[in-house]
Amino acid sequence: MPAENILSELGIKRLNLKKLRMKNLLKIALPDEALYREIMLSLGYKNNKNQFLELAIITPFSEIKKLKDKIKLALLHRAGFVDATGKFDDFDFSLKMEKSVWNLKHVRPQNHPQKRIEQISYLLSETAAMNGIFDFFRSKIEESYFIDWGNTFLTNQKIAGKIVKRIMDFPGLGLERKTEMFFNIILPFFLVVYEDEQNQNMVEFLITIFEYHKPLALNSIVRDSMKMLNIKRINSVKEYFGLIQYYYDTKGGMENEGN
Repeated sequence: MPAENILSELGIKRLNLKKLRMKNLLKIALPDEALYREIMLSLGYKNNKNQFLELAIITPFSEIKKLKDKIKLALLHRAGFVDATGKFDDFDFSLKMEKSVWNLKHVRPQNHPQKRIEQISYLLSETAAMNGIFDFFRSKIEESYFIDWGNTFLTNQKIAGKIVKRIMDFPGLGLERKTEMFFNIILPFFLVVYEDEQNQNMVEFLITIFEYHKPLALNSIVRDSMKMLNIKRINSVKEYFGLIQYYYDTKGGMENEGN
């Protein structure tokens, strides 16, 4: 079987695994909480995933919505990076992680947990002031559907990139990190939502973005798989996902690259 066909099948397999995770998460958490946890988890990369998940659990989105302009301060306090004692009314100061639990060795400055908390606070503040994080992304996806899908035939990387950039238009994180977040979290999450609603138009829209958007930034796993398959270049996120799945199917073991 040609490598392109292998990668296509494995790309779909990896997407389906991500969708299964989202389905299971939605069984135990409301949409806002589920999305919030996954986004927070993703900020930890391979060294601080559990720590970010703990932070999301002790500071749930239901509480985030009540914190208004003090979301960043609350998260930094709960994470153990600052002491905000006395700066809140009706706030449980005892729920606080030890700073020592964070794995900071060899972490690049731009990936430092404190910096990531500060960056994601922009999104959390914006969505908390609206109808929540779920409605925020749903409205952006559906707006893009009517603007781009209705007026343009989505068949190239440029248009797919434009759509993702519009959906992920919020301050704080860089475009590359937000694009990774879209394909690893937002897209599989809302595929589950729209499939449950039997909204085939929205499902087709998201799948087309997956098939045409340019690959994410190459990492060691993707490069290893390209060498094993003797592939010089890839053309889409779908093939990128396929390379990651090929690695784990071939090598086995735990996944720890945050993909």
